[in-house]
Amino acid sequence: MSNAQIKLVRKLAQKKFRNELKLFVAEGLRLCEEVPPAQIEFGFYTREFLSYTRSAALIERLKKFAPLEEIPSSTLEKISDTQTPQGILLVVRQKFSTLEEVAVKKIIAVLDGVQDPGNVGTILRTAAAFDCGIILLDGSAEIFNPKVIRSSMGAIFYLPVTTLAHEEFLSAMRSREILAAAVDSSAEIYFRHDFTKSPVAIVFGSEANGVSEKILSVARKIFIPMSGHAESLNVATSAAIILSEAVRQIDNTL
Repeated sequence: MSNAQIKLVRKLAQKKFRNELKLFVAEGLRLCEEVPPAQIEFGFYTREFLSYTRSAALIERLKKFAPLEEIPSSTLEKISDTQTPQGILLVVRQKFSTLEEVAVKKIIAVLDGVQDPGNVGTILRTAAAFDCGIILLDGSAEIFNPKVIRSSMGAIFYLPVTTLAHEEFLSAMRSREILAAAVDSSAEIYFRHDFTKSPVAIVFGSEANGVSEKILSVARKIFIPMSGHAESLNVATSAAIILSEAVRQIDNTL
């Protein structure tokens, strides 16, 4: 076990080092099963982790692609980002899709200042389920934040995702309809909108401030009607509802 590797894992707990080194950490059996082997820099596992057939098979497979080393459980606990480590930790190279790869998708989910890592990860998972692309705009949570990675449940590894500034986004989407989830007097009920007319970019705003004015000024607004007493829906829940309807309409035309 290299002390330098241990120190590197600890550094990757900080955003500035993740950005500088272009690496991040993935932990846990389910998540590490989804990591593309070619992106693995190195990894650690514990003896206890090998006691399960599924875990042992994963280590055997990944060892063909990257250096993996057994370490004591006590050491893994010190460098893990989770309270109860599952016995495996991988250091993974960051990979972003190009805007062209994202734009291939008929539906793009756009996160405008969504700062909660759990919400971002959950939306990534939803987008993967509905075969959507993802664009993160300025102010959103960092895509390689450990909580985003865990909440995505592996979607981060096969979902086309990129980051853009607001101006870049508006310029790139000129040929695509831009929708914004927003409660407004001019907003249309989401299921009454025709998602089949053209490719769409659906923007979901921050938990506190909603979609930015810069985007609202050019977007068509849609909203989810509510008959209960809740003031609003969680942004990840809203994304799941709207993306599901968009996919339903598009699939019915195929």
